[in-house]
Amino acid sequence: RNQTNPWKDFPALRLLLKDRVDFDSLFPIVQVQREFCEEDENSPCNNQTSANFGAKDVMDGRIFDQFSQIWNEKDDPLGVKLDQLRQSWWQGTVPNMLETTPDRPHIKHVILAYGTDVATEIGYVYRKTDLVQNSSATNTTTSSKKESNDPYDGLPSMTEIIWEEPQGRLVRESKVVEPATFTETLLRKKKQNRRPLKVNGESASWLHHSGDGTIPYISLMWAHTWLLHATRAMRTTTNTTASMLEGERISNPNNALDSIKVTHRPKGGNEWVEGYGADPRDEEDGDSESSSDGDTGTSHPHGTKYKPKMVRFQSSGKSRSSGMEYTTTVIEAIGVEHKETTRNYDILAAAFTDVLKFLHDDYGDI
Repeated sequence: RNQTNPWKDFPALRLLLKDRVDFDSLFPIVQVQREFCEEDENSPCNNQTSANFGAKDVMDGRIFDQFSQIWNEKDDPLGVKLDQLRQSWWQGTVPNMLETTPDRPHIKHVILAYGTDVATEIGYVYRKTDLVQNSSATNTTTSSKKESNDPYDGLPSMTEIIWEEPQGRLVRESKVVEPATFTETLLRKKKQNRRPLKVNGESASWLHHSGDGTIPYISLMWAHTWLLHATRAMRTTTNTTASMLEGERISNPNNALDSIKVTHRPKGGNEWVEGYGADPRDEEDGDSESSSDGDTGTSHPHGTKYKPKMVRFQSSGKSRSSGMEYTTTVIEAIGVEHKETTRNYDILAAAFTDVLKFLHDDYGDI
Protein backbone atom coordinates (compact mmCIF):
# COMPACT_ATOMS: atom_id res chain seq x y z
CA ARG A 1 0.00 0.00 0.00
CA ASN A 2 1.10 3.56 -0.68
CA GLN A 3 2.47 4.83 2.64
CA THR A 4 2.33 8.53 1.72
CA ASN A 5 -1.24 8.46 0.40
CA PRO A 6 -3.38 5.60 1.76
CA TRP A 7 -6.30 6.75 -0.43
CA LYS A 8 -4.36 6.43 -3.71
CA ASP A 9 -6.15 3.25 -4.84
CA PHE A 10 -9.49 4.27 -3.30
CA PRO A 11 -10.65 7.55 -4.86
CA ALA A 12 -14.34 6.68 -4.44
CA LEU A 13 -14.00 5.88 -0.72
CA ARG A 14 -11.90 9.01 -0.20
CA LEU A 15 -14.61 11.15 -1.76
CA LEU A 16 -17.36 9.54 0.30
CA LEU A 17 -15.65 9.05 3.66
CA LYS A 18 -12.98 11.74 3.80
CA ASP A 19 -14.17 14.56 1.53
CA ARG A 20 -17.85 13.89 2.30
CA VAL A 21 -19.05 14.81 -1.19
CA ASP A 22 -22.80 14.84 -1.69
CA PHE A 23 -25.18 15.30 -4.59
CA ASP A 24 -25.30 19.07 -4.06
CA SER A 25 -21.71 19.69 -2.97
CA LEU A 26 -21.00 21.95 -5.99
CA PHE A 27 -24.44 22.80 -7.33
CA PRO A 28 -28.08 22.05 -6.55
CA ILE A 29 -29.61 19.00 -8.21
CA VAL A 30 -32.56 21.16 -9.26
CA GLN A 31 -32.74 24.94 -9.30
CA VAL A 32 -35.78 27.06 -10.07
CA GLN A 33 -35.04 30.62 -11.19
CA ARG A 34 -37.94 33.06 -11.00
CA GLU A 35 -38.27 36.66 -12.07
CA PHE A 36 -41.10 39.04 -11.22
CA CYS A 37 -41.62 41.68 -13.89
CA GLU A 38 -43.62 44.88 -13.91
CA GLU A 39 -46.05 45.34 -16.78
CA ASP A 40 -43.70 47.75 -18.55
CA GLU A 41 -40.54 45.76 -17.74
CA ASN A 42 -38.73 43.43 -20.14
CA SER A 43 -36.81 40.30 -19.15
CA PRO A 44 -34.36 40.07 -17.46
CA CYS A 45 -36.22 41.91 -14.71
CA ASN A 46 -34.81 43.42 -11.53
CA ASN A 47 -36.71 41.17 -9.11
CA GLN A 48 -34.94 37.80 -9.40
CA THR A 49 -35.15 34.88 -6.97
CA SER A 50 -34.07 31.25 -6.99
CA ALA A 51 -34.92 28.09 -5.07
CA ASN A 52 -32.55 25.15 -4.76
CA PHE A 53 -33.51 21.52 -4.24
CA GLY A 54 -31.24 18.70 -3.09
CA ALA A 55 -31.49 14.99 -2.46
CA LYS A 56 -33.40 15.46 0.83
CA ASP A 57 -36.06 17.48 -0.97
CA VAL A 58 -36.61 14.53 -3.31
CA MET A 59 -36.57 12.07 -0.42
CA ASP A 60 -39.39 13.73 1.53
CA GLY A 61 -41.35 14.92 -1.52
CA ARG A 62 -40.84 18.64 -0.88
CA ILE A 63 -39.77 19.18 -4.48
CA PHE A 64 -43.17 17.99 -5.76
CA ASP A 65 -45.00 20.29 -3.36
CA GLN A 66 -42.88 23.33 -4.27
CA PHE A 67 -43.11 22.74 -8.02
CA SER A 68 -46.88 22.34 -7.68
CA GLN A 69 -47.07 25.74 -5.99
CA ILE A 70 -44.79 27.47 -8.50
CA TRP A 71 -46.39 26.04 -11.66
CA ASN A 72 -50.15 25.97 -11.92
CA GLU A 73 -50.68 22.89 -14.08
CA LYS A 74 -54.01 21.47 -15.13
CA ASP A 75 -55.20 18.70 -12.76
CA ASP A 76 -52.12 19.34 -10.56
CA PRO A 77 -50.14 16.23 -11.68
CA LEU A 78 -47.27 16.86 -9.25
CA GLY A 79 -49.68 17.21 -6.35
CA VAL A 80 -51.28 13.92 -7.37
CA LYS A 81 -47.85 12.26 -7.53
CA LEU A 82 -47.01 13.59 -4.06
CA ASP A 83 -50.23 12.10 -2.65
CA GLN A 84 -49.39 8.76 -4.27
CA LEU A 85 -45.92 8.78 -2.71
CA ARG A 86 -47.33 9.64 0.70
CA GLN A 87 -49.78 6.74 0.55
CA SER A 88 -47.16 4.29 -0.76
CA TRP A 89 -44.19 5.30 1.39
CA TRP A 90 -44.62 7.91 4.09
CA GLN A 91 -47.99 6.65 5.36
CA GLY A 92 -47.75 3.06 4.11
CA THR A 93 -46.48 -0.10 5.75
CA VAL A 94 -43.37 -0.24 3.56
CA PRO A 95 -40.44 1.80 4.96
CA ASN A 96 -39.26 4.69 2.80
CA MET A 97 -36.12 3.29 1.20
CA LEU A 98 -34.92 6.81 0.42
CA GLU A 99 -34.48 7.64 4.10
CA THR A 100 -31.50 5.31 4.55
CA THR A 101 -28.47 4.50 2.45
CA PRO A 102 -28.48 0.97 0.98
CA ASP A 103 -26.42 -1.52 2.96
CA ARG A 104 -24.79 -4.72 1.83
CA PRO A 105 -27.34 -7.57 1.74
CA HIS A 106 -26.73 -10.47 4.12
CA ILE A 107 -25.72 -13.04 1.52
CA LYS A 108 -22.47 -14.89 1.10
CA HIS A 109 -21.08 -13.38 -2.10
CA VAL A 110 -21.90 -10.00 -3.61
CA ILE A 111 -20.59 -8.85 -6.99
CA LEU A 112 -21.45 -5.36 -8.19
CA ALA A 113 -20.51 -4.32 -11.73
CA TYR A 114 -21.31 -1.11 -13.56
CA GLY A 115 -20.03 1.16 -16.32
CA THR A 116 -18.54 4.62 -15.93
CA ASP A 117 -17.38 7.59 -18.01
CA VAL A 118 -20.49 7.97 -20.12
CA ALA A 119 -22.03 11.46 -20.22
CA THR A 120 -24.81 11.55 -17.59
CA GLU A 121 -27.37 14.19 -16.62
CA ILE A 122 -26.96 15.22 -12.97
CA GLY A 123 -28.64 18.61 -12.58
CA TYR A 124 -31.43 20.77 -13.99
CA VAL A 125 -32.33 24.47 -14.06
CA TYR A 126 -35.92 25.66 -14.57
CA ARG A 127 -37.08 29.21 -15.13
CA LYS A 128 -40.39 31.02 -14.73
CA THR A 129 -41.39 34.62 -15.37
CA ASP A 130 -44.27 36.12 -13.38
CA LEU A 131 -45.95 39.43 -14.16
CA VAL A 132 -46.64 41.68 -11.19
CA GLN A 133 -50.25 42.88 -11.50
CA ASN A 134 -49.97 45.62 -8.92
CA SER A 135 -46.65 47.30 -8.16
CA SER A 136 -47.94 48.26 -4.68
CA ALA A 137 -48.59 44.60 -3.87
CA THR A 138 -45.63 42.66 -5.18
CA ASN A 139 -47.04 39.40 -3.90
CA THR A 140 -49.92 39.56 -6.40
CA THR A 141 -48.57 37.92 -9.53
CA THR A 142 -49.72 36.13 -12.61
CA SER A 143 -47.85 33.86 -14.98
CA SER A 144 -46.59 35.44 -18.18
CA LYS A 145 -48.61 32.82 -20.08
CA LYS A 146 -51.86 34.26 -18.77
CA GLU A 147 -51.59 37.11 -21.23
CA SER A 148 -53.10 34.62 -23.68
CA ASN A 149 -56.03 33.97 -21.27
CA ASP A 150 -54.63 30.53 -20.48
CA PRO A 151 -55.56 29.79 -16.84
CA TYR A 152 -52.63 27.38 -16.47
CA ASP A 153 -48.88 27.80 -16.59
CA GLY A 154 -48.22 24.67 -18.59
CA LEU A 155 -45.24 22.39 -18.07
CA PRO A 156 -42.22 23.67 -16.09
CA SER A 157 -39.74 25.24 -18.49
CA MET A 158 -36.27 23.67 -18.37
CA THR A 159 -33.50 26.05 -19.44
CA GLU A 160 -30.32 24.16 -18.57
CA ILE A 161 -28.98 20.67 -17.95
CA ILE A 162 -25.79 19.93 -16.02
CA TRP A 163 -23.84 16.93 -17.27
CA GLU A 164 -20.95 14.96 -15.86
CA GLU A 165 -18.68 13.81 -18.67
CA PRO A 166 -15.78 11.31 -18.81
CA GLN A 167 -13.10 11.84 -16.16
CA GLY A 168 -15.63 13.81 -14.08
CA ARG A 169 -15.72 16.98 -16.18
CA LEU A 170 -18.83 19.08 -15.57
CA VAL A 171 -20.59 21.03 -18.34
CA ARG A 172 -23.77 23.08 -18.71
CA GLU A 173 -26.05 22.55 -21.68
CA SER A 174 -28.40 25.40 -22.54
CA LYS A 175 -31.88 24.37 -23.65
CA VAL A 176 -32.72 27.92 -24.70
CA VAL A 177 -32.47 28.57 -28.43
CA GLU A 178 -30.08 31.49 -28.81
CA PRO A 179 -30.04 33.60 -32.00
CA ALA A 180 -27.07 32.84 -34.24
CA THR A 181 -24.60 35.57 -35.13
CA PHE A 182 -24.14 36.73 -38.70
CA THR A 183 -20.85 34.80 -38.96
CA GLU A 184 -22.44 31.60 -37.66
CA THR A 185 -25.30 31.98 -40.13
CA LEU A 186 -22.93 32.66 -43.01
CA LEU A 187 -20.68 29.69 -42.19
CA ARG A 188 -23.65 27.51 -41.20
CA LYS A 189 -21.99 26.78 -37.89
CA LYS A 190 -24.00 25.39 -35.01
CA LYS A 191 -23.96 27.46 -31.86
CA GLN A 192 -22.14 25.63 -29.06
CA ASN A 193 -24.73 24.91 -26.38
CA ARG A 194 -22.42 23.04 -23.97
CA ARG A 195 -19.95 24.99 -21.89
CA PRO A 196 -17.74 24.03 -18.91
CA LEU A 197 -19.42 24.50 -15.56
CA LYS A 198 -17.62 27.26 -13.69
CA VAL A 199 -17.34 27.42 -9.91
CA ASN A 200 -15.56 30.49 -8.53
CA GLY A 201 -14.42 31.28 -12.06
CA GLU A 202 -12.75 27.92 -12.69
CA SER A 203 -13.88 24.82 -14.57
CA ALA A 204 -15.48 22.46 -12.08
CA SER A 205 -14.68 18.78 -11.56
CA TRP A 206 -15.59 16.94 -8.39
CA LEU A 207 -15.35 13.22 -9.15
CA HIS A 208 -12.85 11.13 -11.11
CA HIS A 209 -15.52 9.45 -13.25
CA SER A 210 -18.92 10.18 -14.70
CA GLY A 211 -21.92 7.87 -14.50
CA ASP A 212 -23.13 5.23 -16.93
CA GLY A 213 -25.41 7.49 -18.98
CA THR A 214 -28.39 6.87 -16.68
CA ILE A 215 -27.15 6.80 -13.07
CA PRO A 216 -24.76 9.50 -11.73
CA TYR A 217 -21.38 8.24 -10.55
CA ILE A 218 -21.94 9.47 -6.99
CA SER A 219 -24.80 6.93 -6.76
CA LEU A 220 -22.83 4.12 -8.38
CA MET A 221 -19.73 4.57 -6.25
CA TRP A 222 -21.74 4.11 -3.03
CA ALA A 223 -21.18 0.40 -3.69
CA HIS A 224 -17.58 0.90 -2.51
CA THR A 225 -18.80 1.35 1.06
CA TRP A 226 -19.94 -2.29 0.98
CA LEU A 227 -16.27 -3.27 0.71
CA LEU A 228 -15.90 -2.12 4.31
CA HIS A 229 -18.72 -4.30 5.59
CA ALA A 230 -16.24 -6.59 7.36
CA THR A 231 -14.79 -3.60 9.19
CA ARG A 232 -17.99 -3.28 11.19
CA ALA A 233 -17.16 -6.57 12.86
CA MET A 234 -14.01 -5.07 14.39
CA ARG A 235 -14.09 -4.32 18.08
CA THR A 236 -13.27 -0.72 18.90
CA THR A 237 -10.57 -0.78 21.54
CA THR A 238 -7.51 1.19 22.48
CA ASN A 239 -5.81 -1.94 23.73
CA THR A 240 -3.96 -3.25 20.65
CA THR A 241 -2.81 -6.35 22.53
CA ALA A 242 -6.35 -7.51 23.26
CA SER A 243 -7.38 -10.68 21.48
CA MET A 244 -9.60 -10.35 18.43
CA LEU A 245 -13.13 -11.70 18.67
CA GLU A 246 -14.03 -14.59 16.39
CA GLY A 247 -15.27 -13.32 13.06
CA GLU A 248 -13.39 -10.05 13.17
CA ARG A 249 -11.42 -8.87 10.16
CA ILE A 250 -7.73 -9.20 10.97
CA SER A 251 -5.70 -6.45 9.33
CA ASN A 252 -3.90 -3.24 10.16
CA PRO A 253 -6.09 -1.67 12.89
CA ASN A 254 -4.94 1.78 11.78
CA ASN A 255 -5.94 1.37 8.13
CA ALA A 256 -9.14 -0.47 7.21
CA LEU A 257 -8.28 -0.09 3.52
CA ASP A 258 -5.50 -2.66 3.81
CA SER A 259 -8.02 -5.48 3.66
CA ILE A 260 -9.28 -4.45 0.19
CA LYS A 261 -7.49 -5.95 -2.79
CA VAL A 262 -7.34 -3.65 -5.84
CA THR A 263 -6.52 -4.85 -9.36
CA HIS A 264 -7.12 -3.47 -12.83
CA ARG A 265 -7.18 -4.83 -16.34
CA PRO A 266 -5.71 -2.32 -18.83
CA LYS A 267 -7.70 -1.34 -21.88
CA GLY A 268 -7.33 -4.10 -24.47
CA GLY A 269 -5.58 -6.41 -21.98
CA ASN A 270 -6.38 -9.90 -20.74
CA GLU A 271 -4.64 -10.08 -17.36
CA TRP A 272 -5.48 -8.40 -14.08
CA VAL A 273 -2.65 -6.21 -12.74
CA GLU A 274 -2.16 -5.19 -9.11
CA GLY A 275 -3.17 -1.66 -8.23
CA TYR A 276 -5.69 0.89 -9.45
CA GLY A 277 -3.85 1.88 -12.61
CA ALA A 278 -3.62 5.34 -14.09
CA ASP A 279 -5.72 8.20 -12.76
CA PRO A 280 -8.61 8.51 -15.26
CA ARG A 281 -8.28 12.30 -15.13
CA ASP A 282 -4.71 12.13 -16.47
CA GLU A 283 -5.42 12.72 -20.16
CA GLU A 284 -1.76 12.43 -21.09
CA ASP A 285 -1.61 8.82 -19.93
CA GLY A 286 -2.22 6.38 -22.75
CA ASP A 287 -4.22 4.11 -20.47
CA SER A 288 -6.94 6.65 -19.89
CA GLU A 289 -10.22 6.41 -21.78
CA SER A 290 -11.18 9.23 -24.11
CA SER A 291 -14.71 10.37 -24.84
CA SER A 292 -14.09 9.80 -28.56
CA ASP A 293 -13.81 6.06 -27.85
CA GLY A 294 -17.18 5.83 -26.19
CA ASP A 295 -19.04 3.84 -28.87
CA THR A 296 -20.91 1.00 -27.23
CA GLY A 297 -22.87 -0.09 -30.27
CA THR A 298 -22.76 -3.16 -32.47
CA SER A 299 -19.58 -2.04 -34.22
CA HIS A 300 -17.77 -3.84 -31.40
CA PRO A 301 -17.64 -7.62 -30.98
CA HIS A 302 -20.45 -9.07 -28.86
CA GLY A 303 -22.57 -5.99 -29.55
CA THR A 304 -20.98 -3.91 -26.82
CA LYS A 305 -17.74 -2.19 -25.84
CA TYR A 306 -14.89 -4.69 -26.14
CA LYS A 307 -12.06 -5.03 -23.63
CA PRO A 308 -12.51 -1.73 -21.81
CA LYS A 309 -10.28 -0.82 -18.93
CA MET A 310 -11.70 -2.38 -15.76
CA VAL A 311 -10.91 -1.80 -12.09
CA ARG A 312 -11.79 -4.44 -9.48
CA PHE A 313 -12.05 -4.07 -5.69
CA GLN A 314 -12.34 -7.18 -3.49
CA SER A 315 -12.77 -7.70 0.23
CA SER A 316 -13.69 -10.62 2.46
CA GLY A 317 -14.85 -11.16 6.01
CA LYS A 318 -16.34 -13.66 8.44
CA SER A 319 -19.69 -13.41 10.16
CA ARG A 320 -19.38 -13.04 13.91
CA SER A 321 -22.71 -14.75 14.54
CA SER A 322 -22.59 -17.65 12.09
CA GLY A 323 -18.91 -17.92 11.21
CA MET A 324 -19.78 -17.81 7.50
CA GLU A 325 -17.10 -16.33 5.27
CA TYR A 326 -18.35 -13.77 2.79
CA THR A 327 -16.91 -11.68 -0.05
CA THR A 328 -17.69 -8.40 -1.76
CA THR A 329 -16.49 -7.40 -5.23
CA VAL A 330 -16.97 -4.09 -7.07
CA ILE A 331 -16.08 -3.90 -10.78
CA GLU A 332 -15.96 -0.65 -12.75
CA ALA A 333 -15.88 -0.89 -16.56
CA ILE A 334 -14.73 2.33 -18.20
CA GLY A 335 -16.93 3.54 -21.05
CA VAL A 336 -19.71 0.94 -20.74
CA GLU A 337 -23.18 2.47 -20.65
CA HIS A 338 -26.08 1.47 -18.44
CA LYS A 339 -28.08 -0.68 -20.84
CA GLU A 340 -24.98 -2.62 -21.93
CA THR A 341 -23.84 -3.63 -18.45
CA THR A 342 -25.78 -6.88 -18.24
CA ARG A 343 -24.64 -8.10 -21.65
CA ASN A 344 -21.08 -6.78 -21.81
CA TYR A 345 -18.79 -9.74 -22.49
CA ASP A 346 -15.95 -8.53 -20.29
CA ILE A 347 -18.15 -7.71 -17.29
CA LEU A 348 -19.87 -11.08 -17.54
CA ALA A 349 -16.55 -12.89 -17.87
CA ALA A 350 -15.12 -11.16 -14.79
CA ALA A 351 -18.24 -11.81 -12.73
CA PHE A 352 -18.72 -15.45 -13.71
CA THR A 353 -15.05 -16.25 -13.18
CA ASP A 354 -15.59 -15.35 -9.53
CA VAL A 355 -18.98 -17.10 -9.39
CA LEU A 356 -17.51 -20.40 -10.65
CA LYS A 357 -14.63 -20.13 -8.20
CA PHE A 358 -17.05 -19.55 -5.29
CA LEU A 359 -19.17 -22.50 -6.37
CA HIS A 360 -16.11 -24.75 -6.36
CA ASP A 361 -14.83 -23.43 -3.01
CA ASP A 362 -18.24 -23.63 -1.32
CA TYR A 363 -19.51 -26.93 -2.69
CA GLY A 364 -16.45 -28.72 -4.06
CA ASP A 365 -16.89 -31.33 -6.77
CA ILE A 366 -20.57 -32.12 -7.04
